[in-house]
Amino acid sequence: MENLSNELFYEIFEYLDGCTLYQAFSDLSHRFQQLLSSSLLRLKIQVHRTEPNEITLNNYNKIVLHNKQQIFSISLWTFKKTNPTAWSFNFDSSFNRLESLVITSIEPDLLLSTLPKLALLPRLFSLKIDAWPTLENLSIFYQFIFSLPKLKYIRYTALGSDDSNTTIALSAATKQQVTSIEYFIIDHFCTYDQLSNLLSYTPNLRYLKYLNLYGNNSDVQSIKPATLPYLTHLSINNYEMMFDEFEIFIKKFHCSQLKILSFTTIVDDLSYLNSDRWEQFILQILTQLEEFYFKFQASLDSEYQTPPYSGAQNPFMSQFWIQRQWILDTEIEVDNIIYSIRPYKKRWYEHNVQGNTMNSFDEWSKSMRLVLSDAYQEQWCKSLTVKDYIHHVLTVTQIYHLNITCQISIDNLSNVLQMLPKLDSLEIYRFVYAGSDDPPLEDIQSLFDLVAKNRITKLYLKTIFLAEEIYFFMEIFQCINQLKVKLMQSVDMESFVRDILLHLMMKPISRLQFLCFCLEMADDLMHKTCHERNPFTVELIKLDNIDVLDSLFGISNQRLDIVAQQQIFSNILKFVSMSQSTDEICSISDSVLNQFCIDILPRIQQNVKSLSVESASIECILSVGIYPNLTEL
Repeated sequence: MENLSNELFYEIFEYLDGCTLYQAFSDLSHRFQQLLSSSLLRLKIQVHRTEPNEITLNNYNKIVLHNKQQIFSISLWTFKKTNPTAWSFNFDSSFNRLESLVITSIEPDLLLSTLPKLALLPRLFSLKIDAWPTLENLSIFYQFIFSLPKLKYIRYTALGSDDSNTTIALSAATKQQVTSIEYFIIDHFCTYDQLSNLLSYTPNLRYLKYLNLYGNNSDVQSIKPATLPYLTHLSINNYEMMFDEFEIFIKKFHCSQLKILSFTTIVDDLSYLNSDRWEQFILQILTQLEEFYFKFQASLDSEYQTPPYSGAQNPFMSQFWIQRQWILDTEIEVDNIIYSIRPYKKRWYEHNVQGNTMNSFDEWSKSMRLVLSDAYQEQWCKSLTVKDYIHHVLTVTQIYHLNITCQISIDNLSNVLQMLPKLDSLEIYRFVYAGSDDPPLEDIQSLFDLVAKNRITKLYLKTIFLAEEIYFFMEIFQCINQLKVKLMQSVDMESFVRDILLHLMMKPISRLQFLCFCLEMADDLMHKTCHERNPFTVELIKLDNIDVLDSLFGISNQRLDIVAQQQIFSNILKFVSMSQSTDEICSISDSVLNQFCIDILPRIQQNVKSLSVESASIECILSVGIYPNLTEL
């Protein structure tokens, strides 16, 4: 450790709390004492919500009082007058390197006494306030915040406030009151006119996040027109904003440089699913937009059900959306349906897509996915089932991919699949039998009835303990050519993979081309077993004959001889591989080569028709057999 550079230690120290840092290193050696006292050291102080004991309090007092000029970040949880630590932070100009301050769960009167002192800090760039409980009038807090001379980032969260009584009685800013704030996150109730006045103090904004989670009863027309020429990122959560109001809201702020827009709403306005209207609005008003995130939530419960969509089916399919790679997604969660637009990201089943861009209209038109987070809606509303929610989705768009993130019974799975006949991929968290270890005959029959109907070619099983579970699904989905399996930690990976491969080989017909096993954890031995692939995931691989035969080496029964009789696994053998880092052709490992030469090749030589070998291994391979049917070398 003594050989490490001072610069490296300073980088490590920035990840540690200042109190922990002094406790761990101050008494180690003279060198560390010098490191801790150096002006190059940047201290980060974190006071957690638990009440400090006397030793901890003394350490904080010592560090804070004697090292103020080294502190660049302070985070305080449960900042109360009764907490003795609070009195250690008597902020003044001696904290001349303090750049970031986070105060969580601070009492209102303590916040009022602290904020004026922050104006003395010459380098305070970032301030996060989480006030609980809060006062009804937030005006005085913002007056102090807007007076901080160097502030660039502010997040104000007012937890537990009574929305109907909260006020911000600030008038619009004068030229002398304009601040340097560039990042503004408003996490409390705020009417449109109050928001308008707040933003008059921050014309230099680059990032604005408006988290009005509880609705807004004021008129959007009350917003005064403003220009935000530097704003590039806008995020809005307003659960009562109609599409007409949203358009007015955006037009009120002339943000011609906006590049990222995120908008979430819960309102009974299906016009939000009108992709032509979105397209026209973006082309006219948001000409520089690069990323678009949108969530619209429809409710279906016993008291109210959002009407079915009556517009053109399969929206968001034009070249406008393909060029920008903004894709529609759907999710059923509890008693809600969430329709969302987001930038496209390559999914686990899209191996024909080059890079992270889907340019083909045919691929785009068949990319619609449904995420099913709850398959038992009857527990929330006895008059509705999962079929009712899926029916609402199908009025909007056809579904080709299904991701079930919850536990689902065989009966419910059968009902869901019957409603989605065009599914191409299926991802399942876990299926269960209804009340028994053995599935009822009617449950199995309901799934076997789907064998002739479903066309699912890609299957991802996310919670697998037994190989029999995979066999079960492979009997149901006989068209799959791509199988991905996530194994639990308790599974013996090596024997599990062998059993699966043997099962596949014994099947007279199998369309499977790709197989992927994902591991939650893997030790060094497993890392080696997986041919030095990612230690946490066996990457998606095309089944190669060398890999198949090698995986069966050492089996203590006659199954390998049975497999060897099947020419499909032994007629073409490639004893070379391509380096992913250099694209160079290289030989397989010596251990694998020795296994083939000693035990496997003599037993399958009559089947081999094609050999691909590297010059260093050709003598070994050719010397162990006659290869009577070899036609290509």
